[in-house]
This record gives sequence, structure tokens and C-alpha cells, in this order.
Amino acid sequence: MTTAYQQLSATFQRFSRFGHLMAVAGWDMQTMMPAGGSQARGEALAEMGVLRHEILTDPRVGDLIQEAGQADLNDVERANLREMQRAWQQASLLPASLVEAKSLAGSRCEHAWREQRPANDWQGFAANLKEVVRLSREEAQLRAEANNSSRYDALLDLYEPGMTSAKLDATFGELKSWLPDLLQRVVEKQAHEPVEQPQGPFAIAAQRELGLSVMTTLGFDFRHGRLDVSAHPFCGGVPEDVRITTRYN
Repeated sequence: MTTAYQQLSATFQRFSRFGHLMAVAGWDMQTMMPAGGSQARGEALAEMGVLRHEILTDPRVGDLIQEAGQADLNDVERANLREMQRAWQQASLLPASLVEAKSLAGSRCEHAWREQRPANDWQGFAANLKEVVRLSREEAQLRAEANNSSRYDALLDLYEPGMTSAKLDATFGELKSWLPDLLQRVVEKQAHEPVEQPQGPFAIAAQRELGLSVMTTLGFDFRHGRLDVSAHPFCGGVPEDVRITTRYN
């Protein structure tokens, strides 16, 4: 008989595999895809995002989590279950319509930014950014109401579970007590040391070879990843296929 935990594992494996496809399609959108494919790709990614949301918010998932919580699990399984529950809870706070709208707005804003950035077209960018911010505030409000927290803390918890503005204030408050003095001592020390001034320009091909050489030295496995160019450098992909991008000058 298949246990509740095993059923959850199968569900989240399916969820993860769709995420794999989204990651690679997103990388392609930002590196290789011709501009004319932007709208269709954005719509496809939004559709996939809604599908993943539906997988997590299926009422059966909540029942399985509760059932699995009563089972005799080992430490690894218990940790997995904790993260499954967290993902389920976070997804359940948002309607599918908002998930889709956020994905579409983000794709539209990022794609337009590629032309607006070199043209210094702030007004054009601002129009798209406002929609991204509006939807993010809508999400923050839903999460804040569910968590009885501020909107900022509700979003912060997505990326740093358990962190709050109050904890950050304490951390940076302590940092302010010694960091300025350290920076001043560094500046004074460096003022009396010679500075190596690189003499360019440096060919892009040579820059690329240097990057690949450093990655090799650090042990990057090129059977499970690659280096490409994007308008804004990022690292994405999946653990089995890491996509690093850069931009050359």
C-alpha cells in the first residue's frame, strides 16, 4: 500500500519536474530566444506557473500532509515533510489568477527592459514596473493577513524563513557599531599601497576564456552546466543543469 508520504513525494516530484522545464525555458528566454517569441514564451511560462500552483493547492495535498505527519518517518523524511508543508501553505495563500498575472507582468517588464535600459527610457520602464509592484503588493497583503505580519515581513519570509524586519534591524544595528571604523582603516591603509591598473581593452573572447578557466579551477562541472551571455547576469537552471550567465564589456 502506498503511504501518504510516498504519495506526497510523487506529487512534489511532478511539481519539481515542471519547475525544471520552467527554469530552462526561462534561461532560454533571457539568453537565446529571439525577441519575437517573448509574448508566447511569457504566456507559456505563466501557464506552467498556474499548473504548478494547481498541483500544490489540490485539497488532497493538505490531507496527505496531515496524514503523513502522523506516520513514523525518519529525520530526512520529516525534514522533507516540513518543507512540503511550507510550500503548500505558501501556495495556498494565493489565487491562481494572481500567480498568472504576476508571471505575465514580470515577463513583459523584463523583456521590454532590454531595449529600455540602453535607451535610458525610464518612463517606458516605469509603466511596466508599476504593474509588477502593484501585483507584488497584492500578494504581500494576502500573505500578511494570513501571517498576521507586515507586508514586508510576509514577503521576506518567502526567501529567509523566520526572518523579520525587527531581527534585521538588530543585525544591522550591531553592524553599524564597528563597520564604519573598519572601512575607514581599510581606506587609510590602501591609500599608501600601489594599485594595479589593468591596461585594456580586453577582447571579449579572452574574457570568456578567463571566465571558463576560473570556473574550471573552482571545479565547475561542464557536463552539468554552461556559461552564456544575458542582458543581466544571473545563475539559474536546476541542480543537475546549472546555467550561469554574464555580460562582457
